Amino acid sequence: MRLVHPFHPRCGEAFEFLERMISWRGDVVLALDEQGRRCSFPVEWTDMALVDAFVEEADGTCPFRTGDLVRLVDLVTGLRDGVGGMTP
Repeated sequence: MRLVHPFHPRCGEAFEFLERMISWRGDVVLALDEQGRRCSFPVEWTDMALVDAFVEEADGTCPFRTGDLVRLVDLVTGLRDGVGGMTP
């Protein structure tokens, strides 16, 4: 398993995969680092996450996920219309 989150200091490093599980945080990957220490990462920070079709098609030219862009449109529309809230 490889860590792929661009802002994580260990981005690009490979870890020994142990287990994928659902925790209080959500979908996580348990792994061992090069010193054998156990660590966990959100699945979306690893190469085990499903790639958003839009991001894949954009081939690196757009760092945003489709769902995030849709939520942004909803937020801007709500602010413009004076609703001012954001739904999860």
